[in-house]
Amino acid sequence: MWLDEANCKLCIITSRTGDLIRLNKPDKLPEVLKELSQLLQHPSRSEAFSFSFQKITELVGNTDPYREYKEKLTAVGRRVAEAVRQRLQQVSWDLKTALRIAAAANIVDTSVLGYRPKKLEEAVWDPPAIEEYLDLPPHVYYVLDNAGEAQIDLVVAEALERNGVKSTFVVRSKPYEIDVVEEDLASYRVIKTPGNISPVRWLKEGFILAKGIANFEAYIEWGAVPALLLFRAKCDVLSRAFSVPRNAPIIITGEQAKYIIQLREA
Repeated sequence: MWLDEANCKLCIITSRTGDLIRLNKPDKLPEVLKELSQLLQHPSRSEAFSFSFQKITELVGNTDPYREYKEKLTAVGRRVAEAVRQRLQQVSWDLKTALRIAAAANIVDTSVLGYRPKKLEEAVWDPPAIEEYLDLPPHVYYVLDNAGEAQIDLVVAEALERNGVKSTFVVRSKPYEIDVVEEDLASYRVIKTPGNISPVRWLKEGFILAKGIANFEAYIEWGAVPALLLFRAKCDVLSRAFSVPRNAPIIITGEQAKYIIQLREA
């Protein structure tokens, strides 16, 4: 499903043409536009974005074209993670504080229409505009998102464990934009899900703690188990849907997120 027929389709066009410009392949624009003309008719927003990024990797001849950028984001994320660790130590590893930071850290993106991020070191302290909680089970599948912010998530996972909640990190098998993959988390045990589509599609048991708007949108399409979603309303579509300022952090249950989106479509 497409949350907004016009704006989401404009977003995929600007995202993928922007990829080629950033990756110094403007000569490939006609080919990606041809591909997009077909994908704009695809019923699934999540699949259309994933398939279109796969086309980008083919056109630029690089399976992980943002590798160098991800390494820079990771270096920044490590520095910010130390400040986050100090803050959580000061509040005795308070879980709500940790989850607020996790949602706020969803700041970096390469493909949201008109999006202008703040610096990670400033953004992590932003309070959520929506803050919904439920009792977490003893184990969660922690679905990671962008490089950089994933370093914050590693500290948040420690806060979870100190509060009796064990995390298993879940990532895509193949690169997607600036999202982390297994090799970015070499010292951690992770679960890989098929292809470059959101891992949320494949999780059919347990409880999901998911970061980012791509995982949020995948949950709206396919979410089959309870979840807590942490993301920023990076675009006008999400800002209007949740009645929050643009770029505001959100912490919301999967059930409530689906309900709000269904109301919007009614």
